[in-house]
Amino acid sequence: MAFARYLTPAPEHSGLGLQCLGVGWQQIKRIQFDGRVLDCYGLMMVVRGGGWFAWGDLPRKRVPLRAPAVFVVFPGVYHAYQPDPTGWSERWVLFNGAAARTHEVLGTLERDAAVTLLQGSPDGMERIFDKLFAAADSGSPHRDVLTSSLVHRLLAELLAGKGTKDLAPFVRHFDERATDSVSIGEHARRLGMDEPTLRREMLRATGTTPKDYILRTRINVAKRLLLTTDRTVADISRRVGYSDAAYFTRLFTRRVGQAPHHFRKVHNPVGGPLSRKSVEQEPR
Repeated sequence: MAFARYLTPAPEHSGLGLQCLGVGWQQIKRIQFDGRVLDCYGLMMVVRGGGWFAWGDLPRKRVPLRAPAVFVVFPGVYHAYQPDPTGWSERWVLFNGAAARTHEVLGTLERDAAVTLLQGSPDGMERIFDKLFAAADSGSPHRDVLTSSLVHRLLAELLAGKGTKDLAPFVRHFDERATDSVSIGEHARRLGMDEPTLRREMLRATGTTPKDYILRTRINVAKRLLLTTDRTVADISRRVGYSDAAYFTRLFTRRVGQAPHHFRKVHNPVGGPLSRKSVEQEPR
Protein backbone atom coordinates (compact mmCIF):
# COMPACT_ATOMS: atom_id res chain seq x y z
CA MET A 1 0.00 0.00 0.00
CA ALA A 2 1.33 3.41 -0.94
CA PHE A 3 0.45 6.97 -1.93
CA ALA A 4 2.75 9.43 -3.71
CA ARG A 5 2.42 12.80 -5.38
CA TYR A 6 5.28 14.75 -6.99
CA LEU A 7 5.27 18.49 -7.57
CA THR A 8 7.27 20.89 -9.75
CA PRO A 9 6.87 24.40 -8.30
CA ALA A 10 7.27 27.39 -10.62
CA PRO A 11 10.34 29.64 -10.25
CA GLU A 12 8.11 32.25 -8.58
CA HIS A 13 7.54 29.86 -5.66
CA SER A 14 11.21 30.08 -4.64
CA GLY A 15 10.28 33.22 -2.73
CA LEU A 16 8.29 31.08 -0.30
CA GLY A 17 11.57 29.73 1.10
CA LEU A 18 10.55 26.08 0.92
CA GLN A 19 9.27 24.19 -2.10
CA CYS A 20 7.53 20.85 -1.63
CA LEU A 21 8.74 18.44 -4.34
CA GLY A 22 6.86 15.33 -3.31
CA VAL A 23 4.89 13.74 -0.51
CA GLY A 24 3.51 10.31 0.26
CA TRP A 25 3.23 7.31 2.54
CA GLN A 26 4.00 3.63 2.27
CA GLN A 27 4.04 0.40 4.23
CA ILE A 28 7.11 -1.71 3.49
CA LYS A 29 8.78 -4.85 4.73
CA ARG A 30 12.40 -5.83 4.27
CA ILE A 31 13.68 -4.45 0.98
CA GLN A 32 16.81 -4.66 -1.14
CA PHE A 33 18.01 -1.07 -0.99
CA ASP A 34 21.65 -0.24 -1.67
CA GLY A 35 21.28 3.41 -0.76
CA ARG A 36 21.14 6.62 -2.78
CA VAL A 37 22.06 10.30 -2.94
CA LEU A 38 19.32 12.90 -3.51
CA ASP A 39 19.64 16.46 -4.79
CA CYS A 40 17.07 17.73 -2.27
CA TYR A 41 16.06 17.34 1.37
CA GLY A 42 13.80 14.56 2.56
CA LEU A 43 11.99 13.98 5.84
CA MET A 44 10.72 10.48 6.61
CA MET A 45 8.56 9.72 9.64
CA VAL A 46 8.31 6.11 10.81
CA VAL A 47 4.87 5.84 12.41
CA ARG A 48 4.82 2.07 13.04
CA GLY A 49 7.52 -0.58 13.26
CA GLY A 50 11.26 -0.13 13.24
CA GLY A 51 14.58 -0.80 11.50
CA TRP A 52 17.75 1.20 10.91
CA PHE A 53 19.00 4.27 9.03
CA ALA A 54 22.56 4.96 7.83
CA TRP A 55 24.03 8.08 6.24
CA GLY A 56 27.20 10.00 5.45
CA ASP A 57 30.69 9.08 4.36
CA LEU A 58 32.50 5.90 5.33
CA PRO A 59 32.49 4.76 8.06
CA ARG A 60 28.76 5.56 7.95
CA LYS A 61 26.66 6.28 10.99
CA ARG A 62 23.98 3.61 11.46
CA VAL A 63 21.19 4.24 13.94
CA PRO A 64 18.40 1.87 15.00
CA LEU A 65 14.87 3.24 14.60
CA ARG A 66 11.69 2.54 16.51
CA ALA A 67 8.46 4.44 15.87
CA PRO A 68 7.74 7.23 16.37
CA ALA A 69 10.93 8.47 14.77
CA VAL A 70 12.02 10.86 12.04
CA PHE A 71 15.08 10.71 9.83
CA VAL A 72 16.23 13.46 7.50
CA VAL A 73 18.20 13.07 4.28
CA PHE A 74 20.33 15.90 2.96
CA PRO A 75 21.20 16.90 -0.61
CA GLY A 76 24.41 15.28 -1.79
CA VAL A 77 24.65 12.94 1.22
CA TYR A 78 24.46 9.16 0.83
CA HIS A 79 21.77 7.41 2.87
CA ALA A 80 20.27 3.95 3.24
CA TYR A 81 17.62 2.36 5.44
CA GLN A 82 16.14 -1.03 6.20
CA PRO A 83 12.93 -1.96 8.02
CA ASP A 84 12.85 -4.93 10.39
CA PRO A 85 11.41 -8.20 9.00
CA THR A 86 7.97 -7.18 10.25
CA GLY A 87 8.25 -3.92 8.25
CA TRP A 88 7.39 -0.32 9.02
CA SER A 89 4.91 2.34 7.96
CA GLU A 90 6.36 5.69 6.91
CA ARG A 91 5.27 9.12 5.74
CA TRP A 92 7.65 11.18 3.66
CA VAL A 93 8.14 14.57 2.07
CA LEU A 94 10.80 15.90 -0.31
CA PHE A 95 11.60 19.61 -0.27
CA ASN A 96 14.20 22.24 -1.10
CA GLY A 97 14.81 25.96 -0.75
CA ALA A 98 16.70 28.66 1.09
CA ALA A 99 14.63 28.14 4.25
CA ALA A 100 15.76 24.50 4.43
CA ARG A 101 19.38 25.67 4.46
CA THR A 102 18.49 28.20 7.14
CA HIS A 103 16.97 25.39 9.23
CA GLU A 104 20.38 23.72 9.03
CA VAL A 105 22.08 26.85 10.33
CA LEU A 106 19.57 27.13 13.18
CA GLY A 107 19.80 23.45 14.12
CA THR A 108 16.37 22.15 13.15
CA LEU A 109 18.06 19.94 10.56
CA GLU A 110 21.37 18.46 11.71
CA ARG A 111 23.61 16.47 9.41
CA ASP A 112 25.41 14.91 12.36
CA ALA A 113 22.14 13.99 14.07
CA ALA A 114 19.81 13.07 11.23
CA VAL A 115 17.62 10.81 13.38
CA THR A 116 15.13 12.12 15.94
CA LEU A 117 13.34 9.75 18.29
CA LEU A 118 10.23 11.80 18.93
CA GLN A 119 9.33 12.72 22.48
CA GLY A 120 5.66 12.39 23.32
CA SER A 121 2.81 11.91 20.88
CA PRO A 122 3.52 12.15 17.12
CA ASP A 123 -0.08 13.20 16.43
CA GLY A 124 0.88 16.77 15.53
CA MET A 125 3.24 15.71 12.76
CA GLU A 126 0.79 13.09 11.50
CA ARG A 127 -1.97 15.71 11.21
CA ILE A 128 0.32 17.96 9.18
CA PHE A 129 1.21 15.06 6.91
CA ASP A 130 -2.50 14.38 6.41
CA LYS A 131 -2.97 18.00 5.33
CA LEU A 132 0.03 17.70 3.02
CA PHE A 133 -1.49 14.65 1.34
CA ALA A 134 -4.80 16.48 0.88
CA ALA A 135 -3.13 19.66 -0.44
CA ALA A 136 -0.96 17.76 -2.92
CA ASP A 137 -3.92 15.73 -4.17
CA SER A 138 -6.61 18.39 -4.13
CA GLY A 139 -6.20 20.05 -7.50
CA SER A 140 -6.09 23.42 -5.73
CA PRO A 141 -4.70 26.31 -7.83
CA HIS A 142 -2.66 27.24 -4.76
CA ARG A 143 -1.23 23.75 -4.27
CA ASP A 144 2.42 24.84 -4.19
CA VAL A 145 1.74 27.64 -1.72
CA LEU A 146 -0.24 25.36 0.59
CA THR A 147 2.31 22.56 0.53
CA SER A 148 5.16 25.02 1.14
CA SER A 149 3.38 26.38 4.21
CA LEU A 150 2.77 22.86 5.53
CA VAL A 151 6.44 21.88 5.14
CA HIS A 152 7.32 24.94 7.24
CA ARG A 153 4.89 23.69 9.88
CA LEU A 154 6.28 20.18 9.69
CA LEU A 155 9.81 21.41 10.44
CA ALA A 156 8.53 23.49 13.35
CA GLU A 157 6.75 20.44 14.72
CA LEU A 158 9.94 18.40 14.33
CA LEU A 159 11.83 20.96 16.36
CA ALA A 160 9.16 20.86 19.08
CA GLY A 161 9.32 17.05 19.12
CA LYS A 162 13.05 16.88 19.72
CA GLY A 163 12.62 16.95 23.48
CA THR A 164 14.58 20.14 24.21
CA LYS A 165 12.94 21.02 27.52
CA ASP A 166 16.40 20.85 29.10
CA LEU A 167 17.27 24.01 27.15
CA ALA A 168 14.45 26.07 28.64
CA PRO A 169 16.47 27.32 31.65
CA PHE A 170 19.05 28.94 29.35
CA VAL A 171 16.44 30.74 27.27
CA ARG A 172 14.41 31.76 30.32
CA HIS A 173 17.51 33.15 32.05
CA PHE A 174 18.36 35.43 29.14
CA ASP A 175 14.74 36.41 28.52
CA GLU A 176 14.56 37.58 32.13
CA ARG A 177 18.11 38.89 32.72
CA ALA A 178 19.23 40.18 29.31
CA THR A 179 18.95 43.81 30.45
CA ASP A 180 21.33 43.24 33.38
CA SER A 181 24.60 45.11 32.86
CA VAL A 182 26.84 42.07 33.41
CA SER A 183 29.32 40.18 31.25
CA ILE A 184 28.74 36.93 29.40
CA GLY A 185 31.12 35.36 31.89
CA GLU A 186 28.88 36.45 34.77
CA HIS A 187 25.82 35.03 33.02
CA ALA A 188 27.71 31.74 32.62
CA ARG A 189 28.66 31.78 36.31
CA ARG A 190 25.03 32.35 37.33
CA LEU A 191 24.05 29.33 35.24
CA GLY A 192 26.83 27.20 36.75
CA MET A 193 28.95 26.70 33.64
CA ASP A 194 31.92 28.12 31.73
CA GLU A 195 31.61 30.42 28.73
CA PRO A 196 32.30 27.80 26.00
CA THR A 197 29.59 25.54 27.45
CA LEU A 198 27.14 28.45 27.66
CA ARG A 199 27.85 29.37 24.04
CA ARG A 200 27.32 25.79 22.89
CA GLU A 201 24.04 25.40 24.80
CA MET A 202 22.68 28.75 23.62
CA LEU A 203 23.47 27.90 20.02
CA ARG A 204 21.59 24.64 20.50
CA ALA A 205 18.65 26.39 22.18
CA THR A 206 18.30 29.54 20.08
CA GLY A 207 20.51 29.21 16.99
CA THR A 208 22.58 32.20 18.05
CA THR A 209 25.26 33.25 20.53
CA PRO A 210 24.58 34.59 24.05
CA LYS A 211 25.85 38.03 22.98
CA ASP A 212 23.52 38.24 20.00
CA TYR A 213 20.56 36.85 21.94
CA ILE A 214 21.09 39.49 24.64
CA LEU A 215 21.15 42.22 21.98
CA ARG A 216 17.96 40.96 20.31
CA THR A 217 16.17 40.64 23.65
CA ARG A 218 17.19 44.13 24.69
CA ILE A 219 15.88 45.52 21.42
CA ASN A 220 12.61 43.62 21.91
CA VAL A 221 12.20 45.21 25.35
CA ALA A 222 13.10 48.61 23.92
CA LYS A 223 10.44 48.25 21.20
CA ARG A 224 7.80 47.50 23.82
CA LEU A 225 8.80 50.47 25.95
CA LEU A 226 8.87 52.79 22.94
CA LEU A 227 5.33 51.83 21.99
CA THR A 228 3.71 51.41 25.40
CA THR A 229 5.27 54.17 27.51
CA ASP A 230 6.23 57.81 27.12
CA ARG A 231 9.79 57.22 28.36
CA THR A 232 12.56 59.09 26.57
CA VAL A 233 15.02 57.22 24.37
CA ALA A 234 17.77 57.93 26.90
CA ASP A 235 15.65 56.48 29.71
CA ILE A 236 14.82 53.39 27.64
CA SER A 237 18.48 52.99 26.77
CA ARG A 238 19.38 52.80 30.48
CA ARG A 239 16.41 50.52 31.13
CA VAL A 240 17.67 47.91 28.64
CA GLY A 241 21.29 48.00 29.79
CA TYR A 242 23.05 50.79 27.85
CA SER A 243 24.32 53.85 29.65
CA ASP A 244 25.22 55.56 26.37
CA ALA A 245 22.00 56.53 24.55
CA ALA A 246 23.85 57.35 21.32
CA TYR A 247 25.41 53.88 21.26
CA PHE A 248 22.02 52.30 21.93
CA THR A 249 20.47 54.33 19.10
CA ARG A 250 23.14 53.12 16.67
CA LEU A 251 22.59 49.49 17.71
CA PHE A 252 18.82 49.82 17.45
CA THR A 253 18.98 51.53 14.05
CA ARG A 254 21.38 48.94 12.64
CA ARG A 255 19.20 46.01 13.77
CA VAL A 256 15.71 47.44 13.20
CA GLY A 257 16.39 49.66 10.20
CA GLN A 258 14.84 52.67 11.97
CA ALA A 259 16.03 54.96 14.73
CA PRO A 260 14.12 54.54 18.03
CA HIS A 261 12.18 57.81 17.70
CA HIS A 262 11.21 56.96 14.10
CA PHE A 263 10.14 53.44 15.12
CA ARG A 264 7.89 54.98 17.79
CA LYS A 265 6.36 57.45 15.33
CA VAL A 266 5.70 54.84 12.59
CA HIS A 267 4.26 52.12 14.82
CA ASN A 268 2.32 54.32 17.22
CA PRO A 269 1.34 57.34 15.13
CA VAL A 270 -1.63 58.31 17.31
CA GLY A 271 0.34 58.21 20.54
CA GLY A 272 -1.55 57.18 23.65
CA PRO A 273 0.82 54.61 25.23
CA LEU A 274 -0.42 52.34 27.95
CA SER A 275 -0.03 53.74 31.40
CA ARG A 276 3.46 53.35 32.77
CA LYS A 277 2.07 51.52 35.78
CA SER A 278 0.41 48.84 33.66
CA VAL A 279 3.56 48.32 31.61
CA GLU A 280 5.80 48.07 34.64
CA GLN A 281 3.64 45.30 36.00
CA GLU A 282 4.15 43.16 32.90
CA PRO A 283 6.86 40.49 32.83
CA ARG A 284 9.89 41.28 30.75
